Amino acid sequence: MGAGGVRPGDFTRGTETTAGRFSITRFGGSTTSRTSTVSVLTTVTRIAGNNPRRVSITVYNRGVNNVDVDYVSSVTAGAGIPLTGASGVLQSTIEDDGEAVIQELYAIATTATSSVFVVEVMRV
Repeated sequence: MGAGGVRPGDFTRGTETTAGRFSITRFGGSTTSRTSTVSVLTTVTRIAGNNPRRVSITVYNRGVNNVDVDYVSSVTAGAGIPLTGASGVLQSTIEDDGEAVIQELYAIATTATSSVFVVEVMRV
């Protein structure tokens, strides 16, 4: 057994966890998360696809260059939601942003390729 009696392969979901009970109450069912790292080019790059089950998405700019994000593929440098280099964060939740949270997200780096880390939380 690992720390606290939990083995590395153990996975608990649903009403057996505090987060699970919260998700069921708030979102009508259990949730799961998915992460990805995307290289954002100086041309439009899709960083997240349309996902009708998504309840939140967070994008962290890990690169040193600025990145602009938008819900449309016509995003241009300096015209989207700005994520400053090495610290910019975009967070969208279903409670705050409604159906915008399920839409595709596109990004463009302003001067050179930049890496973003994407965390999606979805209903299962």
